[in-house]
Amino acid sequence: MIFVMRAFYAYEEQLAHWAVRGHHQQVSRFIVRVAEPEDAREASALLARAFAGREHLLPGGSIDEAGFQRLIQTGSEVLVAEDAGVLRGTVRRWHDDGIAWFDMLASGRPGAAQALVTAVEKWAQDQGFRLVRTRIPDEGALPDLVARWGYVGYSRETADAGGRAVPMLGMEKRLPLLTVREQRRTDAQAIGEITGRDPWFFEQEARSGWFVASDGERIVGAVWVRDLGAGQAEIAAPVLAAEYRGRNLELWMIDRASRYAETRGFHTASLPATDATNRLGRDLEDRYWHRDGAVYVRRFQDIARHEDD
Repeated sequence: MIFVMRAFYAYEEQLAHWAVRGHHQQVSRFIVRVAEPEDAREASALLARAFAGREHLLPGGSIDEAGFQRLIQTGSEVLVAEDAGVLRGTVRRWHDDGIAWFDMLASGRPGAAQALVTAVEKWAQDQGFRLVRTRIPDEGALPDLVARWGYVGYSRETADAGGRAVPMLGMEKRLPLLTVREQRRTDAQAIGEITGRDPWFFEQEARSGWFVASDGERIVGAVWVRDLGAGQAEIAAPVLAAEYRGRNLELWMIDRASRYAETRGFHTASLPATDATNRLGRDLEDRYWHRDGAVYVRRFQDIARHEDD
């Protein structure tokens, strides 16, 4: 729960936009991904440089190549940032009692540290956590750097650093609430921009069966349900702003629309089979959707019988 880093030039970097590349995430010029055993040599060397003279702040007092491999193979999730195929930064993330944490933050290139912290924040938000916390040495420029990323101090304590007392600062950041909710008239302009539809339609009244994904006050996506008659509903493929795609928000939005259809008495729902929904194929199957030609189909009565068995 303690980290130190050498990344003071990260002051010049701004929070980056996201695009998804499979299980990698492009943050600014960095690709952020989960560390693999093959990263151990580069990662341990980077950590050795970043924590020189402060090895006691690392798990076990230091991390060599073998130690890094053990760390990621025994439950710790470490992210790395790459630039042009070279490993430029590391961070460890976890959660405890509904709060996200990070430590082991090290940077070998301007901006890598902030890209990694941004990745932790996006992960935390996707898990529904409202707080991200860390503990850092309360000395030098580090607290000011972390404060520039939106973190504020919430606790102070003293840590033993090999016989020397080091003041430690707990810092936290409250994240916007990411949610899927019913459409409101005040969402009209944002829905129009995201879907290409005339906002006037949504300004007149809240439209039943329409839902938006919101990041705090910002509308970032939309999904809707259409009555096909004879007890059948059609759920549109979710529409999302580019930086929010591929984070499983589509699945969350489909679930919300599906619940609406089920509670309104529809016996069957269909969903177009698009590139985006096909990437969710296994998750959709887990939710009793099955592929039928150009659509996925979910029969609510079949689900009820299955759950009763």
